[in-house]
Amino acid sequence: MMNNSNAGSLIAMLIADLVWVSSASAQALPKQGNIEATYTAAGADVRNISVSGDDAVYLFETTLLMASNNNSPLMRNVTARCVEAGFSAGTATGYCVYSDKDGDKFIEAFTYQGGSTTGKGTLGSGTGKYKGIEGHFDWQQVLALPSDKGTYNYIGKKTGSYRIP
Repeated sequence: MMNNSNAGSLIAMLIADLVWVSSASAQALPKQGNIEATYTAAGADVRNISVSGDDAVYLFETTLLMASNNNSPLMRNVTARCVEAGFSAGTATGYCVYSDKDGDKFIEAFTYQGGSTTGKGTLGSGTGKYKGIEGHFDWQQVLALPSDKGTYNYIGKKTGSYRIP
């Protein structure tokens, strides 16, 4: 288990990476490419409705901060707000709205089996430079970070590909 000092150092490195990226010069977004992104997720339960025992129907909200990867400009300088709903013993589904500094957006739809730390997602519904975007990716939780009850924090990774017409 990671202690708070190590977790804090890791978060500080990710934030420093984000600051460096935002100070880098703008680069045109390729019309197709790979998705290779590391991110920090921080979220909280919005509502849990107990069904029986430990099973519950739930809704929670998450913010994703993307770290830089020079091989994946799509996920550079964007943040995402996400909502997820599911049954703790079944499949969970959710949506994220990514936005960049210009206000352009695209949507991620994702699914995974309750209790799993991996899943799949698709990209679509873009505006501005992302209009017509399509993509597929796998995601995984790489490292769980300390968090209070009803909240969660983790570092994750997304890998896949995208295309913009």
